[in-house]
Formats: sequence, C-alpha cells, structure tokens
Amino acid sequence: MSPSGKAERMAHLRNAIAEIETDGEPERAGTPLKVSVARALDPALGGGLSSDALHEIAPARAGDGAAAMAFALALAARFTTVSSRSSALLISEDFCARETGALYGPGLATHGLGLSRLVFVHAPNALALLWAMEEALKSGALAVVVGEIWGLTQHYGLAASRRLLLAARAGRAPALLVHGGVFGRANIISSAAETRFEVAAATSRRLEPAAGRLGLPGAPAFATRLLKARLRPSAQGPPMRGFDETRIIRLEWNGVERCFRDPTISFPMVRAPVDGPGASVAQG
Repeated sequence: MSPSGKAERMAHLRNAIAEIETDGEPERAGTPLKVSVARALDPALGGGLSSDALHEIAPARAGDGAAAMAFALALAARFTTVSSRSSALLISEDFCARETGALYGPGLATHGLGLSRLVFVHAPNALALLWAMEEALKSGALAVVVGEIWGLTQHYGLAASRRLLLAARAGRAPALLVHGGVFGRANIISSAAETRFEVAAATSRRLEPAAGRLGLPGAPAFATRLLKARLRPSAQGPPMRGFDETRIIRLEWNGVERCFRDPTISFPMVRAPVDGPGASVAQG
C-alpha cells in the first residue's frame, strides 16, 4: 500500500472511531470557546482546546507522571485566564498522592495557579473521583476541573467519559483527566474525550546565573504528543487537519504570562562574502 493510501485509510479509521465514540452525544448549545495552546498544536485542535469538553493527559513513561500533571495544571491555568469564573478544582485519587506525592503550594503559585482560587479534593478511589468531577462540572461555578486517576479501572470507559463530557457541556467548563498510572499505553483508552495528550519531561534550558558558575534551571519543558483530536468536519473543515500522532512537540511553560512558548527552530547564519557582489552590504 502506498504511503498516501495508508494515510487515507488511517484517517478513515479515526473518523469511524470518532463516530462510534460520539454516538448519542447532544449538540452544543452554542459555539464553544477555543483556548489556544500553541501554534504548533492549534491547527490539529481546530483552533485550540474546547472550553466545555473532556481532555485526557497521560504520561509517556513511568517517570513522567509529574510532567503529565504539570502539563494539565498549565492547561488549567490557560483556562482560568479566559474564563469569567477564576476558581479551579483539583481532585486526586488517594493512591496517586501516595505513589507520586502531593502537590506543592508555592510550586502551584509559580506555575500560574493562585492558591486563593484553588479547591482541593481527595477521593478514596476512582469511582468517587469520577462522581466528584461530574458534580463539580455540572455546578457551573468553576473555570476548570482537574482530576488525577491512577489507572484504567472498570469504572472508566465510554459510559463514564460520556457522563463527564455531558457534565462539562452542562456547566460549560472543561474537564482535564490525568491518567497517572498509564505509561505509554494511552492509545488503548476508549473514551468520549475530545483530545488526548501523551506527555514526557523535557530538559529545561539553563538560565545564566547572576553569580557563580552553575546555571539555573529554566522554564518547565514538556515533550508533547497529540494522540487524539476529535474534530467536527462540518464545523472545522477537513478532519484531522494537521494531526500527526507520531510528532513530538517541545513546549516551554511561562507561569507568569500563563502561556506556552512556541517551539523555535534555529538556522545557521551564512556570512556574506567579503569579495563578492554583496561585499559593500556586508561591510556595512
């Protein structure tokens, strides 16, 4: 099969899966707000992340759980900047805290999430976490709801994810669900989520120190892969526009401005010849 034929077949299969996952899903009451993530990702997202949908984040490897959660918190900060409701709810399954540790208050503040606007909830198990997320979304009082669930359990699937999606639609607030225990297996999740990201930790660029010889750690960086982007062809144009699940995009988070820095590409500069037609220009 030619590469173009394989790509068309994959696009057809993705569309078929999207139709199965959205079967019975009600239409939006109005046009949802799209929140920009980064120029490298926005085309595949139809302009950005919907503010009334379910979005999933999974770590790429066992050691990337903290990076996946940090990426979700960055998205949460993005949503709080554009919402008229500035409060966010962070709910975690108790096993996640025992496995990866609790969130650090000063770190959340520097990440762009003010502590006075955060509500923390601990859930004893996955079932309680999903119920709390659903009720919080339906309340319509929050800018975003972030949940951290440990692994794929019998409680999460198409039915549970549709309930979260319907709650997000009703409350017009996004749900960010972090699958903390899914390492490199995010593709096997079957859900009604609009998007799914796989996130790994990336090396931060060093900052020049004010004094001393050691460089300071720079902004948080993520190696991000978009695994799922469910677009409506009638509203967004050709499906899967700009979508490539094999592409890894490096993003840096600016906690002060609460935005991702778009990746930049460095090109070598060619010196102008000193004895050619451009000599006078090169010499100034």
